[in-house]
Amino acid sequence: MNLLDSRAVYSRLETYISSCKGVAYALISVLTLTCLCPSVFAGGPALKPQIYGIFDFPTCVRYAIVHSEEFTKARIDIQLASTDLKDAHSDVLPTLQILTRYYLDRATGDANPFSIQLLMTNWDPYLALLKIKSNQILVDMGKLSLSRRMSENIGTMGKLFYRIHLLERLIRMRRQSIALQQNKLDYAKSRAGQGTIDSLELRTIANDVRGQQIKLDSLQEEVDERTSQLKTLMGYHPDYALPLDTRDAANQILASFNGQMVTFSQIQGLNLQLKLAAKQEQLQGNRITGSYVSLIPKPLIVFENVQNQVDRSSGFNLALGLDYVLWDGFKRVRDIKRQKLKAEQLKIDRRLLSEKLYGNYKRLRSQVDSTGRSNGFYSEQAKLAEMGEEKALMMYKAGDITYDMYIAKRIERVEAEVNSVSNLQNRVDALIDLATISGGLNRYNAGLRF
Repeated sequence: MNLLDSRAVYSRLETYISSCKGVAYALISVLTLTCLCPSVFAGGPALKPQIYGIFDFPTCVRYAIVHSEEFTKARIDIQLASTDLKDAHSDVLPTLQILTRYYLDRATGDANPFSIQLLMTNWDPYLALLKIKSNQILVDMGKLSLSRRMSENIGTMGKLFYRIHLLERLIRMRRQSIALQQNKLDYAKSRAGQGTIDSLELRTIANDVRGQQIKLDSLQEEVDERTSQLKTLMGYHPDYALPLDTRDAANQILASFNGQMVTFSQIQGLNLQLKLAAKQEQLQGNRITGSYVSLIPKPLIVFENVQNQVDRSSGFNLALGLDYVLWDGFKRVRDIKRQKLKAEQLKIDRRLLSEKLYGNYKRLRSQVDSTGRSNGFYSEQAKLAEMGEEKALMMYKAGDITYDMYIAKRIERVEAEVNSVSNLQNRVDALIDLATISGGLNRYNAGLRF
Protein backbone atom coordinates (compact mmCIF):
# COMPACT_ATOMS: atom_id res chain seq x y z
CA MET A 1 0.00 0.00 0.00
CA ASN A 2 1.47 3.35 -1.02
CA LEU A 3 1.42 6.52 1.02
CA LEU A 4 -1.61 8.01 -0.75
CA ASP A 5 -3.70 4.92 -0.10
CA SER A 6 -2.76 4.85 3.59
CA ARG A 7 -3.68 8.51 3.93
CA ALA A 8 -7.08 7.88 2.32
CA VAL A 9 -7.81 4.96 4.67
CA TYR A 10 -6.82 7.07 7.69
CA SER A 11 -9.08 9.91 6.52
CA ARG A 12 -12.09 7.57 6.13
CA LEU A 13 -11.40 6.07 9.59
CA GLU A 14 -11.24 9.51 11.16
CA THR A 15 -14.54 10.48 9.50
CA TYR A 16 -16.18 7.29 10.80
CA ILE A 17 -14.98 7.91 14.36
CA SER A 18 -16.26 11.50 14.21
CA SER A 19 -19.69 10.31 13.07
CA CYS A 20 -19.80 7.74 15.89
CA LYS A 21 -18.97 10.45 18.42
CA GLY A 22 -21.78 12.58 17.02
CA VAL A 23 -24.28 9.73 17.39
CA ALA A 24 -23.07 9.04 20.92
CA TYR A 25 -23.39 12.70 21.86
CA ALA A 26 -26.89 12.78 20.39
CA LEU A 27 -27.97 9.69 22.34
CA ILE A 28 -26.58 11.14 25.58
CA SER A 29 -28.41 14.42 24.95
CA VAL A 30 -31.73 12.64 24.30
CA LEU A 31 -31.42 10.55 27.46
CA THR A 32 -30.54 13.62 29.52
CA LEU A 33 -33.53 15.58 28.21
CA THR A 34 -35.80 12.58 28.79
CA CYS A 35 -34.77 12.37 32.44
CA LEU A 36 -34.83 16.08 33.14
CA CYS A 37 -37.88 17.09 31.07
CA PRO A 38 -40.23 14.10 30.75
CA SER A 39 -43.18 16.36 29.92
CA VAL A 40 -41.57 17.31 26.59
CA PHE A 41 -41.71 13.70 25.39
CA ALA A 42 -44.90 12.76 27.19
CA GLY A 43 -46.88 15.36 25.27
CA GLY A 44 -48.22 17.16 28.37
CA PRO A 45 -47.37 18.85 31.66
CA ALA A 46 -45.65 16.85 34.37
CA LEU A 47 -47.88 16.16 37.37
CA LYS A 48 -46.50 15.71 40.86
CA PRO A 49 -47.30 12.35 42.47
CA GLN A 50 -50.14 12.54 44.97
CA ILE A 51 -49.00 12.20 48.57
CA TYR A 52 -51.63 10.67 50.89
CA GLY A 53 -51.80 11.09 54.64
CA ILE A 54 -52.78 8.89 57.54
CA PHE A 55 -56.26 10.31 58.25
CA ASP A 56 -58.78 8.42 56.17
CA PHE A 57 -62.45 9.03 56.94
CA PRO A 58 -62.91 6.27 59.60
CA THR A 59 -59.79 7.58 61.35
CA CYS A 60 -61.25 11.10 61.33
CA VAL A 61 -64.47 9.78 62.89
CA ARG A 62 -62.63 7.85 65.59
CA TYR A 63 -60.56 10.93 66.40
CA ALA A 64 -63.72 13.07 66.65
CA ILE A 65 -65.44 10.58 68.98
CA VAL A 66 -62.53 10.88 71.42
CA HIS A 67 -61.56 14.55 71.07
CA SER A 68 -64.68 16.45 70.02
CA GLU A 69 -65.80 18.70 72.88
CA GLU A 70 -69.38 18.61 71.64
CA PHE A 71 -69.46 14.82 72.03
CA THR A 72 -67.75 15.09 75.42
CA LYS A 73 -70.41 17.54 76.59
CA ALA A 74 -73.18 15.17 75.50
CA ARG A 75 -71.52 12.27 77.36
CA ILE A 76 -71.40 14.42 80.50
CA ASP A 77 -75.16 14.94 80.16
CA ILE A 78 -75.61 11.16 80.17
CA GLN A 79 -73.43 10.84 83.27
CA LEU A 80 -75.50 13.51 85.05
CA ALA A 81 -78.71 11.69 84.15
CA SER A 82 -77.22 8.43 85.43
CA THR A 83 -76.36 10.15 88.73
CA ASP A 84 -79.96 11.35 89.05
CA LEU A 85 -81.11 7.78 88.41
CA LYS A 86 -78.99 6.53 91.32
CA ASP A 87 -80.48 9.24 93.53
CA ALA A 88 -83.95 8.09 92.53
CA HIS A 89 -83.10 4.51 93.56
CA SER A 90 -81.95 5.74 96.95
CA ASP A 91 -85.31 7.47 97.51
CA VAL A 92 -87.07 4.09 97.64
CA LEU A 93 -85.74 3.56 101.19
CA PRO A 94 -86.69 6.00 103.94
CA THR A 95 -84.05 8.44 105.11
CA LEU A 96 -82.85 8.42 108.72
CA GLN A 97 -81.74 11.61 110.39
CA ILE A 98 -79.87 12.08 113.66
CA LEU A 99 -79.94 15.28 115.71
CA THR A 100 -77.57 16.03 118.56
CA ARG A 101 -77.48 19.01 120.89
CA TYR A 102 -75.33 20.21 123.73
CA TYR A 103 -77.10 22.84 125.79
CA LEU A 104 -74.88 25.54 127.26
CA ASP A 105 -77.78 26.93 129.26
CA ARG A 106 -81.20 25.38 129.89
CA ALA A 107 -84.35 26.79 131.43
CA THR A 108 -84.95 23.74 133.61
CA GLY A 109 -82.73 22.14 136.12
CA ASP A 110 -81.91 19.04 134.07
CA ALA A 111 -78.45 17.82 135.02
CA ASN A 112 -77.52 16.37 131.60
CA PRO A 113 -77.00 19.07 128.91
CA PHE A 114 -76.42 16.55 126.04
CA SER A 115 -79.36 15.44 123.83
CA ILE A 116 -79.61 12.98 120.89
CA GLN A 117 -82.60 12.30 118.64
CA LEU A 118 -83.00 9.70 115.82
CA LEU A 119 -85.91 10.18 113.42
CA MET A 120 -87.18 9.23 109.95
CA THR A 121 -88.04 11.91 107.40
CA ASN A 122 -91.11 11.90 105.18
CA TRP A 123 -91.24 8.92 102.84
CA ASP A 124 -93.12 8.56 99.51
CA PRO A 125 -92.48 5.17 97.81
CA TYR A 126 -94.93 5.85 94.94
CA LEU A 127 -93.14 9.00 93.94
CA ALA A 128 -89.75 7.29 94.30
CA LEU A 129 -90.72 4.52 91.88
CA LEU A 130 -92.00 7.05 89.36
CA LYS A 131 -88.75 9.02 89.65
CA ILE A 132 -86.76 5.85 88.93
CA LYS A 133 -88.74 5.24 85.75
CA SER A 134 -88.53 8.88 84.67
CA ASN A 135 -84.79 9.10 85.23
CA GLN A 136 -84.24 5.85 83.34
CA ILE A 137 -86.10 7.38 80.40
CA LEU A 138 -83.94 10.51 80.70
CA VAL A 139 -80.80 8.36 80.53
CA ASP A 140 -82.12 6.65 77.38
CA MET A 141 -82.96 10.05 75.91
CA GLY A 142 -79.43 11.26 76.64
CA LYS A 143 -77.96 8.26 74.81
CA LEU A 144 -80.28 8.79 71.83
CA SER A 145 -79.45 12.50 71.79
CA LEU A 146 -75.72 11.70 71.77
CA SER A 147 -76.16 9.18 68.96
CA ARG A 148 -78.22 11.66 66.92
CA ARG A 149 -75.67 14.43 67.41
CA MET A 150 -72.81 12.13 66.48
CA SER A 151 -74.70 10.87 63.43
CA GLU A 152 -75.39 14.41 62.20
CA ASN A 153 -71.79 15.53 62.77
CA ILE A 154 -70.42 12.45 61.03
CA GLY A 155 -72.67 13.19 58.06
CA THR A 156 -71.34 16.75 57.93
CA MET A 157 -67.78 15.44 58.22
CA GLY A 158 -68.48 13.05 55.33
CA LYS A 159 -69.61 15.91 53.09
CA LEU A 160 -66.53 17.95 53.97
CA PHE A 161 -64.21 14.97 53.45
CA TYR A 162 -65.65 14.19 50.02
CA ARG A 163 -65.58 17.86 49.04
CA ILE A 164 -61.87 18.02 49.91
CA HIS A 165 -61.33 14.90 47.79
CA LEU A 166 -63.05 16.52 44.80
CA LEU A 167 -61.20 19.79 45.30
CA GLU A 168 -57.88 17.96 45.20
CA ARG A 169 -58.89 16.37 41.90
CA LEU A 170 -60.08 19.70 40.52
CA ILE A 171 -56.81 21.37 41.51
CA ARG A 172 -54.82 18.78 39.56
CA MET A 173 -57.08 19.34 36.55
CA ARG A 174 -56.76 23.12 36.82
CA ARG A 175 -52.99 22.84 36.91
CA GLN A 176 -53.10 20.73 33.78
CA SER A 177 -55.39 23.29 32.15
CA ILE A 178 -53.01 26.11 33.10
CA ALA A 179 -50.10 24.22 31.53
CA LEU A 180 -52.10 23.75 28.32
CA GLN A 181 -53.14 27.40 28.28
CA GLN A 182 -49.50 28.37 28.76
CA ASN A 183 -48.52 26.19 25.78
CA LYS A 184 -51.22 27.91 23.76
CA LEU A 185 -49.89 31.30 24.86
CA ASP A 186 -46.31 30.40 23.93
CA TYR A 187 -47.48 29.27 20.51
CA ALA A 188 -49.44 32.50 20.09
CA LYS A 189 -46.36 34.54 21.02
CA SER A 190 -44.32 32.72 18.37
CA ARG A 191 -47.03 33.48 15.81
CA ALA A 192 -47.13 37.08 16.93
CA GLY A 193 -43.41 37.30 16.27
CA GLN A 194 -44.11 36.07 12.74
CA GLY A 195 -46.93 38.56 12.35
CA THR A 196 -49.67 35.94 11.82
CA ILE A 197 -51.74 36.87 14.90
CA ASP A 198 -52.95 40.24 16.11
CA SER A 199 -52.29 41.70 19.57
CA LEU A 200 -55.94 41.48 20.68
CA GLU A 201 -56.06 37.70 20.30
CA LEU A 202 -52.72 37.41 22.09
CA ARG A 203 -54.00 39.45 25.02
CA THR A 204 -57.15 37.33 25.14
CA ILE A 205 -55.14 34.12 25.40
CA ALA A 206 -52.90 35.65 28.08
CA ASN A 207 -55.99 36.72 30.05
CA ASP A 208 -57.34 33.15 29.82
CA VAL A 209 -54.16 31.95 31.55
CA ARG A 210 -54.70 34.46 34.36
CA GLY A 211 -58.33 33.36 34.66
CA GLN A 212 -57.31 29.74 35.09
CA GLN A 213 -54.81 30.78 37.78
CA ILE A 214 -57.57 32.67 39.63
CA LYS A 215 -59.77 29.56 39.55
CA LEU A 216 -56.88 27.50 40.91
CA ASP A 217 -56.31 29.96 43.76
CA SER A 218 -60.03 29.88 44.58
CA LEU A 219 -59.99 26.08 44.75
CA GLN A 220 -56.97 26.14 47.06
CA GLU A 221 -58.70 28.65 49.36
CA GLU A 222 -61.77 26.43 49.51
CA VAL A 223 -59.58 23.43 50.41
CA ASP A 224 -58.15 25.39 53.34
CA GLU A 225 -61.63 26.48 54.45
CA ARG A 226 -63.14 22.98 54.25
CA THR A 227 -60.15 21.49 56.05
CA SER A 228 -60.55 24.06 58.83
CA GLN A 229 -64.23 23.14 59.21
CA LEU A 230 -63.32 19.45 59.35
CA LYS A 231 -60.73 20.15 62.06
CA THR A 232 -63.36 21.97 64.13
CA LEU A 233 -65.77 19.02 63.98
CA MET A 234 -62.98 16.59 64.82
CA GLY A 235 -61.66 18.61 67.76
CA TYR A 236 -58.33 18.84 65.93
CA HIS A 237 -55.95 21.72 66.65
CA PRO A 238 -56.54 24.39 63.96
CA ASP A 239 -52.83 25.18 63.53
CA TYR A 240 -51.70 21.58 63.04
CA ALA A 241 -51.47 19.99 59.61
CA LEU A 242 -54.14 17.39 58.86
CA PRO A 243 -52.75 14.79 56.39
CA LEU A 244 -55.83 13.30 54.75
CA ASP A 245 -56.02 10.07 52.77
CA THR A 246 -58.91 10.77 50.39
CA ARG A 247 -58.43 7.84 48.06
CA ASP A 248 -61.76 6.18 47.21
CA ALA A 249 -63.49 8.75 49.42
CA ALA A 250 -67.05 7.73 48.49
CA ASN A 251 -66.45 4.13 49.59
CA GLN A 252 -64.75 5.28 52.79
CA ILE A 253 -67.87 7.26 53.70
CA LEU A 254 -70.83 5.27 52.35
CA ALA A 255 -69.40 1.72 52.22
CA SER A 256 -72.31 -0.69 51.63
CA PHE A 257 -75.12 1.91 51.77
CA ASN A 258 -77.53 1.66 48.84
CA GLY A 259 -79.94 4.57 48.67
CA GLN A 260 -82.22 2.75 46.23
CA MET A 261 -83.00 0.03 48.79
CA VAL A 262 -84.10 2.33 51.65
CA THR A 263 -87.83 2.50 52.34
CA PHE A 264 -89.73 4.98 54.49
CA SER A 265 -90.88 2.25 56.85
CA GLN A 266 -87.21 1.53 57.59
CA ILE A 267 -86.62 5.23 58.26
CA GLN A 268 -89.55 5.30 60.70
CA GLY A 269 -88.01 2.41 62.61
CA LEU A 270 -84.40 3.62 62.53
CA ASN A 271 -84.57 7.42 62.65
CA LEU A 272 -82.98 8.64 65.89
CA GLN A 273 -85.04 11.82 66.08
CA LEU A 274 -88.28 9.83 65.92
CA LYS A 275 -86.99 7.52 68.65
CA LEU A 276 -86.17 10.55 70.78
CA ALA A 277 -89.68 11.93 70.23
CA ALA A 278 -91.17 8.58 71.30
CA LYS A 279 -89.08 8.69 74.48
CA GLN A 280 -90.39 12.18 75.21
CA GLU A 281 -93.95 10.88 74.90
CA GLN A 282 -93.09 8.01 77.25
CA LEU A 283 -91.67 10.46 79.79
CA GLN A 284 -94.76 12.61 79.58
CA GLY A 285 -96.96 9.55 80.14
CA ASN A 286 -94.99 8.89 83.31
CA ARG A 287 -95.66 12.46 84.42
CA ILE A 288 -99.39 11.93 83.89
CA THR A 289 -99.18 8.90 86.16
CA GLY A 290 -97.35 11.05 88.71
CA SER A 291 -100.12 13.66 88.64
CA TYR A 292 -102.65 10.91 89.48
CA VAL A 293 -100.43 9.59 92.25
CA SER A 294 -100.45 13.02 93.87
CA LEU A 295 -104.13 12.41 94.70
CA ILE A 296 -103.24 9.33 96.77
CA PRO A 297 -102.45 9.81 100.47
CA LYS A 298 -98.76 9.42 101.28
CA PRO A 299 -97.74 6.84 103.88
CA LEU A 300 -96.22 8.30 107.01
CA ILE A 301 -93.88 6.53 109.42
CA VAL A 302 -92.85 8.10 112.70
CA PHE A 303 -89.66 6.55 114.06
CA GLU A 304 -87.75 8.45 116.70
CA ASN A 305 -85.77 7.97 119.84
CA VAL A 306 -86.03 11.06 121.97
CA GLN A 307 -83.48 11.60 124.71
CA ASN A 308 -83.26 14.43 127.23
CA GLN A 309 -85.76 16.85 125.69
CA VAL A 310 -87.21 19.31 128.14
CA ASP A 311 -90.51 19.57 126.25
CA ARG A 312 -90.85 15.91 125.21
CA SER A 313 -91.19 12.58 126.89
CA SER A 314 -87.90 10.72 126.57
CA GLY A 315 -87.91 7.29 124.95
CA PHE A 316 -88.68 5.40 121.71
CA ASN A 317 -91.69 6.35 119.53
CA LEU A 318 -93.08 4.46 116.48
CA ALA A 319 -96.22 5.42 114.58
CA LEU A 320 -97.86 4.76 111.21
CA GLY A 321 -100.23 7.11 109.43
CA LEU A 322 -101.23 8.92 106.23
CA ASP A 323 -100.33 12.37 104.97
CA TYR A 324 -103.00 13.91 102.74
CA VAL A 325 -103.75 17.44 101.55
CA LEU A 326 -107.47 18.08 101.98
CA TRP A 327 -107.70 21.35 100.05
CA ASP A 328 -105.37 22.95 97.52
CA GLY A 329 -107.80 24.78 95.26
CA PHE A 330 -107.99 21.80 92.83
CA LYS A 331 -104.39 22.36 91.75
CA ARG A 332 -103.68 18.64 91.52
CA VAL A 333 -106.75 18.05 89.36
CA ARG A 334 -105.77 20.83 86.99
CA ASP A 335 -102.22 19.42 86.86
CA ILE A 336 -103.63 16.15 85.50
CA LYS A 337 -105.30 18.05 82.68
CA ARG A 338 -102.14 20.07 82.07
CA GLN A 339 -99.98 16.97 81.72
CA LYS A 340 -102.48 15.37 79.33
CA LEU A 341 -102.47 18.47 77.13
CA LYS A 342 -98.66 18.39 77.00
CA ALA A 343 -98.82 14.72 76.00
CA GLU A 344 -101.19 15.64 73.17
CA GLN A 345 -98.72 18.30 72.01
CA LEU A 346 -95.88 15.79 71.96
CA LYS A 347 -98.01 13.35 69.99
CA ILE A 348 -98.73 16.04 67.38
CA ASP A 349 -95.02 16.97 67.25
CA ARG A 350 -94.06 13.37 66.56
CA ARG A 351 -96.66 13.09 63.81
CA LEU A 352 -95.43 16.33 62.22
CA LEU A 353 -91.84 15.08 62.48
CA SER A 354 -92.81 11.88 60.70
CA GLU A 355 -94.47 13.87 57.91
CA LYS A 356 -91.40 16.08 57.60
CA LEU A 357 -89.15 13.03 57.39
CA TYR A 358 -91.36 11.60 54.64
CA GLY A 359 -90.95 14.84 52.67
CA ASN A 360 -87.17 14.73 53.15
CA TYR A 361 -87.15 11.07 52.12
CA LYS A 362 -89.03 11.78 48.87
CA ARG A 363 -86.82 14.79 48.12
CA LEU A 364 -83.57 12.88 48.72
CA ARG A 365 -84.69 9.88 46.68
CA SER A 366 -85.62 12.20 43.81
CA GLN A 367 -82.28 13.99 44.16
CA VAL A 368 -80.38 10.70 44.07
CA ASP A 369 -82.19 9.71 40.86
CA SER A 370 -81.74 13.10 39.18
CA THR A 371 -78.05 13.37 40.10
CA GLY A 372 -77.52 9.86 38.79
CA ARG A 373 -78.88 10.94 35.41
CA SER A 374 -76.85 14.16 35.40
CA ASN A 375 -73.70 12.26 36.38
CA GLY A 376 -74.24 9.94 33.44
CA PHE A 377 -74.64 12.92 31.12
CA TYR A 378 -71.48 14.70 32.29
CA SER A 379 -69.53 11.44 32.23
CA GLU A 380 -70.57 10.88 28.62
CA GLN A 381 -69.58 14.46 27.82
CA ALA A 382 -66.12 13.79 29.25
CA LYS A 383 -65.78 10.62 27.15
CA LEU A 384 -66.86 12.48 24.01
CA ALA A 385 -64.35 15.24 24.76
CA GLU A 386 -61.63 12.62 25.19
CA MET A 387 -62.47 11.04 21.84
CA GLY A 388 -62.51 14.51 20.31
CA GLU A 389 -59.01 15.10 21.64
CA GLU A 390 -57.78 11.83 20.14
CA LYS A 391 -59.32 12.75 16.81
CA ALA A 392 -57.73 16.22 16.97
CA LEU A 393 -54.33 14.64 17.63
CA MET A 394 -54.59 12.50 14.51
CA MET A 395 -55.73 15.50 12.46
CA TYR A 396 -52.85 17.58 13.82
CA LYS A 397 -50.33 14.88 12.89
CA ALA A 398 -51.88 14.72 9.43
CA GLY A 399 -51.57 18.50 9.11
CA ASP A 400 -55.33 19.12 8.84
CA ILE A 401 -55.49 21.45 11.88
CA THR A 402 -53.05 23.81 13.54
CA TYR A 403 -51.39 23.37 16.92
CA ASP A 404 -53.60 25.91 18.68
CA MET A 405 -56.72 24.09 17.47
CA TYR A 406 -55.35 20.84 18.88
CA ILE A 407 -54.55 22.54 22.23
CA ALA A 408 -58.10 23.94 22.28
CA LYS A 409 -59.47 20.39 22.06
CA ARG A 410 -57.23 19.30 24.93
CA ILE A 411 -58.46 22.22 27.06
CA GLU A 412 -62.04 21.33 26.16
CA ARG A 413 -61.43 17.78 27.38
CA VAL A 414 -60.06 19.04 30.71
CA GLU A 415 -63.08 21.34 31.20
CA ALA A 416 -65.45 18.44 30.47
CA GLU A 417 -63.69 16.37 33.14
CA VAL A 418 -63.97 19.31 35.57
CA ASN A 419 -67.74 19.46 34.99
CA SER A 420 -68.05 15.70 35.45
CA VAL A 421 -66.12 15.72 38.74
CA SER A 422 -67.88 18.82 40.11
CA ASN A 423 -71.29 17.23 39.61
CA LEU A 424 -70.46 14.23 41.83
CA GLN A 425 -70.79 16.24 45.07
CA ASN A 426 -74.59 16.60 44.84
CA ARG A 427 -75.17 12.86 44.57
CA VAL A 428 -72.86 11.99 47.47
CA ASP A 429 -74.42 14.70 49.65
CA ALA A 430 -77.90 13.31 48.96
CA LEU A 431 -76.78 9.76 49.81
CA ILE A 432 -75.15 10.96 53.06
CA ASP A 433 -78.32 12.80 54.10
CA LEU A 434 -80.42 9.74 53.27
CA ALA A 435 -78.15 7.49 55.35
CA THR A 436 -78.24 10.00 58.23
CA ILE A 437 -82.05 10.00 58.50
CA SER A 438 -81.97 6.20 58.12
CA GLY A 439 -80.15 5.67 61.41
CA GLY A 440 -76.72 7.14 60.61
CA LEU A 441 -73.72 6.22 58.48
CA ASN A 442 -72.41 3.97 61.26
CA ARG A 443 -75.23 1.47 60.57
CA TYR A 444 -73.91 0.83 57.05
CA ASN A 445 -70.15 1.27 57.52
CA ALA A 446 -68.29 -1.06 59.88
CA GLY A 447 -65.42 1.40 60.10
CA LEU A 448 -67.70 4.00 61.72
CA ARG A 449 -69.12 1.92 64.56
CA PHE A 450 -69.63 3.72 67.86
